[in-house]
Amino acid sequence: MLRIAHILGKTKNGAYERMITELYRTIDREKVQFDFFLCKGSEYLPAEEIKALGGRIFVLPSPKKRSRYKQVLTELLKDNGYSVVQCIGGRLDGDSLKAAEKAGVPVRILYSRGGKVKSKLATHLLATCEDAARKSFGAIPICSLNEAAPPVKVARILPDPADTDALSFSAEKRARSRKALGIPVGMKVFGHVGELNRQKDQSFLMDIFKQLLNQHQNSVLVLYGTSKSTDYIQARAIALGCMSKVVFADKRCEYNNLFSALDCLLVTSGQAELPYAAVSAQGAGLYCLISDKLPHETKFTDSVQTLSPKCSAEDWACAALCCADLRNKKAAKQTAEAGRDIRTVAAELEKYYTSL
Repeated sequence: MLRIAHILGKTKNGAYERMITELYRTIDREKVQFDFFLCKGSEYLPAEEIKALGGRIFVLPSPKKRSRYKQVLTELLKDNGYSVVQCIGGRLDGDSLKAAEKAGVPVRILYSRGGKVKSKLATHLLATCEDAARKSFGAIPICSLNEAAPPVKVARILPDPADTDALSFSAEKRARSRKALGIPVGMKVFGHVGELNRQKDQSFLMDIFKQLLNQHQNSVLVLYGTSKSTDYIQARAIALGCMSKVVFADKRCEYNNLFSALDCLLVTSGQAELPYAAVSAQGAGLYCLISDKLPHETKFTDSVQTLSPKCSAEDWACAALCCADLRNKKAAKQTAEAGRDIRTVAAELEKYYTSL
């Protein structure tokens, strides 16, 4: 059995944590096991479940204490004899890769969702999509996960998966989730999933919601994600007079059930990073209205409509209302055909790891 060290840094309820946990639940753990390395103060990872599945969790010093962080990580990697580590770009990637190299780990994988990374010490590169690979790793060949590659360093694509069984729509999940969120019967529910910050353009999102209320008074906006700028968003909602119709979901609703509660997912960001929530929403058959600045791989079913972030908030509201009464009954089939089903991606990842 191959045991892989996943170095996550300080975790939160984000896309990478959710993706790697879902893959861990699905992968053949008699062939591949995961260990998780987290910094103090981490959140989200289901520790008891991971331990029950045979994984281990190691807690590292604060990333602010860089020397101590590298020392402890090096010792743990060396003592446990890992042959493969996987780091996420942007979270202590340079320090983590240095520690892995010093510990003598021969296979050092760096995964990126886009943005700046320190890939010099990585032996293998993964990215969530082609756009992310180009932004992070530059002009190098890009291949699918198990495609035959040229004899040079390449970036391989590990696509975000969707567990269509867990995400599938049901009236029971819809009623239970809306009750947990305190949403009255008969409301149109629009959702946004992701870190709450100005970079995600949630100020524009609030403008859209104000227009939605003008066109359909019985509307609710659900915000689900980590909260760095909650005060700013609340202030914006109060200024627009719509705070009473905004719900901060936080931990009041299970992630997989959330997409049954929603009528439409909104992704307004002009930042070209593939949103994990849009992948999950499509797996659930939920219609999504997303920015046309997002990578083309974001859309893989019929339930995605795109709009320019330069369009007016009124235009976005009109489009969102058109999507709100629709469900894609072919979601599971289309997700599987696109190679995004969790079982397909987990099998491909297992094959990739064992080939190393």
